[in-house]
Amino acid sequence: MLGFFLIIGTILILGTYLKLRKADKLKNIVFCASGGGHYAELMQLKTVIDACEGIVITEKTGAVANTDGKIYYVPYSSRTEGFKYAFKFFRVCMVSLGHFVKFFPKTVISTGAHSTIPLCFLAWLFRRKIIYIETIAVITKPTLTGKLMYKIADVFYVQWEELLEVYPKAIYGGVLL
Repeated sequence: MLGFFLIIGTILILGTYLKLRKADKLKNIVFCASGGGHYAELMQLKTVIDACEGIVITEKTGAVANTDGKIYYVPYSSRTEGFKYAFKFFRVCMVSLGHFVKFFPKTVISTGAHSTIPLCFLAWLFRRKIIYIETIAVITKPTLTGKLMYKIADVFYVQWEELLEVYPKAIYGGVLL
């Protein structure tokens, strides 16, 4: 257990060093989404991503195309995998930590889902700004990721007015299409 904390401490110190040493090479905004529909929703913001020279972090799936080299990956995992999921999610957490240390973003913008939680949690721990956009797929009830992100996000958007009843502090942003 002590070894685990030593590794994380070393990574965090290295990340701080990289931030101070190479600040001009680091990006300030990270956009993250799991693969599939959440990634497709995130890509609706492509003009924003390009304008701010953002970095995209997503799961490596067949639905994700790396066309410009600004996409980084976390391993794909699914809660339907049973016992193996815990190990795969731990790997997602470690890869997310590596990405966070590498880019040390000032802002994380996410459309969900579960594979983005570690990156958003790290942003919360380091007092970085978190902007979360609840998925368009759910109209009247919250998602599990939405429930978690609602507690830590600085700005929380919903795409359906009905969700304002579930998330009273959210901002209705309309549908991203």
